[in-house]
Amino acid sequence: MVMAILMAWLIGAREQIAEDQARDSVLWVSDNLGIQHDDLLQVSGFIGHPDAPDLTLNQAVEHYGDPMAFVLSMVLLSGGLVATVGDRDPNWLKQFDLTS
Repeated sequence: MVMAILMAWLIGAREQIAEDQARDSVLWVSDNLGIQHDDLLQVSGFIGHPDAPDLTLNQAVEHYGDPMAFVLSMVLLSGGLVATVGDRDPNWLKQFDLTS
């Protein structure tokens, strides 16, 4: 369920943000949280990052070797979106919540 919610947030955001905003979100996470840029690119396709590899969900999970590492990357990318696009307001993500 957690993975589905995170994917809904990221994919929903992709439909509202520009490629530059996707880049900014990944850079923010990399710069502020010390996560390697290349690792984030594996999930950044969900938000429309132009440099993200074209992976299936299974391929992206396999890249991390552990489903929880994949989930963590989606959490971090969600945080990057909030910081760079959502005006640092976590409630910004609620607009993409399919459960409400």
